[in-house]
Amino acid sequence: MNEIKWCFPSSNGGEKQGLNNSGIETFKDTPVKSLAREICQNSLDAAHNDKTVIVEFNTFSIDSNEFPDKEGFSAILNNCRDYWQNNPKTKNFFNNAIEKLNSSKISFLRISDFNTTGLRGSNLKNGGDFDNLINSSGSSEKAESKGGSFGIGKNAPFACSDFRTVFYSTYDIDGIKANKGVSKLTSFKLGVNPDGSDNMSQGTGYYGINNGFNILHIKDTLNLDKSFTRNEYGTDIYVAGFTSSGSDFKASIIAEVLDGFLMAIWNNKLELRVNSYRVNKSTLEDVVVTYKKSLSKTTVQCYELLSNNLTEWISLPFEFPAGIKMGNLKLAFDIRYDGSNKISMIRSSGMKIMDKGDLCPSLPFTGIGIIEGDELNTFLRGIENPAHTRWLPERYTKNPSMARNLVNSIFELITNKLKEEAAKNFNGEIDIDGAGEYLPDEEFDTDNGQQKEHNKETLNKLIDIDFEIHRKVESVANLETNEVGEDLESYETDEGIVVEGDDGEGFEHDGKKTPGEGERDTERIGLEESDEMYGQKTIYVKSKQMRIFCINKKEKIYRLIFTPTLTTMMGYITIQKIAEQNEKEPILVLGIKNNLDLMCSGNRVGYFKFEEDKPISVDLKLDVDEYSTMGVKLYAYKG
Repeated sequence: MNEIKWCFPSSNGGEKQGLNNSGIETFKDTPVKSLAREICQNSLDAAHNDKTVIVEFNTFSIDSNEFPDKEGFSAILNNCRDYWQNNPKTKNFFNNAIEKLNSSKISFLRISDFNTTGLRGSNLKNGGDFDNLINSSGSSEKAESKGGSFGIGKNAPFACSDFRTVFYSTYDIDGIKANKGVSKLTSFKLGVNPDGSDNMSQGTGYYGINNGFNILHIKDTLNLDKSFTRNEYGTDIYVAGFTSSGSDFKASIIAEVLDGFLMAIWNNKLELRVNSYRVNKSTLEDVVVTYKKSLSKTTVQCYELLSNNLTEWISLPFEFPAGIKMGNLKLAFDIRYDGSNKISMIRSSGMKIMDKGDLCPSLPFTGIGIIEGDELNTFLRGIENPAHTRWLPERYTKNPSMARNLVNSIFELITNKLKEEAAKNFNGEIDIDGAGEYLPDEEFDTDNGQQKEHNKETLNKLIDIDFEIHRKVESVANLETNEVGEDLESYETDEGIVVEGDDGEGFEHDGKKTPGEGERDTERIGLEESDEMYGQKTIYVKSKQMRIFCINKKEKIYRLIFTPTLTTMMGYITIQKIAEQNEKEPILVLGIKNNLDLMCSGNRVGYFKFEEDKPISVDLKLDVDEYSTMGVKLYAYKG
């Protein structure tokens, strides 16, 4: 009768394999983050019927005696340690594994996906998803537009296991069930050959049905997590001896998935569950607030860009060579003083490949670029590095120079669009045609296939070039400030100075025209104007990092970003147009686009709750017909 057991096949005189597995070592630096990225990519590639793919990470533990074929696995660990006892690193690994196996409880991580096809083809002798994942190394048969292409990502779960052991279980859309275990350890002595030499094992072994010639999969699903039962199509991966079940586990998984798959979640292609905590489009806002400290700056800003209903998406046709359309670049960006100055480059699957910088250093922004079109996605997928975090043109061995030109053309398309926006929003800047190639950048050198490197000698050389200076158009980015936190009005140079209501700067208080010394009660103060209006006492508030710029010229929508330097419970702003002789004309505020509890009256907007050093962003519809220099002032009620 065939046994279900652990078995490491004989190497039949082949090489001995040590503990240093290059595929696993690739993911050892950031094992949990790498695991999250690789798993989500694989599950998205297996999406079924365009349903939202659900990926669940759940930690649990089992009694030690419930470990599949514990006795046989324990013997293998001991044999490995004994054979490699003169190698301290390997011996320490197996001592730790043996200790964990013999403890009362063994920690596990279950990773399950839903609304996927499952691992199909377990009934085939060769080929199919099941065979490629479990029985093959360095291979992938995914369609060309899918995420993975190297077959290396399958090693990520092993990097998170104290036993370097993973169990796979699937229920595929053909109704077939299968499970099998894989352990990537070392070679060890199986016995002695007839000629007296050692009969050594291979470094990879399997848990399954031993028929004397092969280790076959078990024709049923595996259920190690007693709180879970697989009733739907999909795949379960059990990481044995999970090494990162600490308090930061949930935050690490969420941060990595949002960094790599924010667009997939936003487009309802992916939902993440971590120990019952759900991350999907409807919960994203709460997730970003809750885990903001764990998220990267780029992730937070990309979410803010996606969630802003005023964000404009631009579709740029990509032709390479000229006249031959390969796809589109869908681009959106937000000009902001604290921007990452990077464009997150995302493939059609919703997975981010990289955050591309050095595109327009003069413009503070954050942005998203989505690669659209099968042909363009297929080509770029072919030149990705194994970790899927960069495009490497030299991987296109047929014509690396052409690949470099193609990648640079994509970045150039983005740069040109950003420069157009810089021309609208910055006054007095210059652009020197031809100088960019002598400055540091990450673009590829089209001559030698290497990334451009620049040292001080290169930058200090006198370069004889022809150039034209393009003056940028006057913009709305000019405020009444020359420096951060400083205002040109002499009577308002001191923060906190009392501003009486004699200049129309006060608000009407409770419908009564009261002088500035009046006590403020708890009711909201009206914004209505009056020719003879005197407001209660207000103080001037300085702001730093203030900017105002147009985000929709047709609709006259302007974005104002400012950072108050005082904390107040009730404040307001005024907006003026600065004329040629420094004369100020109030600008009528027609509406407020943000979901803030704000009102507008004339050129005033309130009420804000100012918090010291906390940026505020508000989108306003202004009664202006052309770009002009604007002034913005901040005031707060005293008391």
